[in-house]
Amino acid sequence: MSDIISLPDWRQKDTMDRLTRCFLDIRDELVRFLTRRTGRSAAEDVVQDAWLNLQERGDPESWREPRAVLFTTAANLGTDTQRRDAHTDRLFARDSALPEQPCPRPGPESQAETESQLNSVAAALEQLPPQCREAFLLNRLDGLTHAEIAARLGVSTKTVQRHIERALRVCVQVLE
Repeated sequence: MSDIISLPDWRQKDTMDRLTRCFLDIRDELVRFLTRRTGRSAAEDVVQDAWLNLQERGDPESWREPRAVLFTTAANLGTDTQRRDAHTDRLFARDSALPEQPCPRPGPESQAETESQLNSVAAALEQLPPQCREAFLLNRLDGLTHAEIAARLGVSTKTVQRHIERALRVCVQVLE
């Protein structure tokens, strides 16, 4: 006898079921079969999932052709994987195809600048004579016409026009 210790063959009938023996015999063939469909890394996962699903599902000894069962299960799982990946790709493609929308609200810097400008305009309007300021505010804020403002203030429409022009000039000067 030699000094080499022989290891038991892992494919012996008494240590494993028919499905596992068949799986180990054709595993490389299954991976090659699925690689064409799903790619190498996915094929490895699908082959493993096929074996696990069949192991958990029932009595592998009752299957006449475990090879056919393994190939059919692997093919179905490969198809499921392809569909799931295609669906995921469509979802992500849809999200990336959307143009990035700028935020409709101004940023903090813009808000601060606008607030500062409004405060400056309000201060400048406070420096106008009351009737001039009133004519401008009635026109710009309340939307009254020159004739309506003239009737309300008891002045001519030409005077209202001059008041509004003066107030606009002040606003433009402040904002420049």
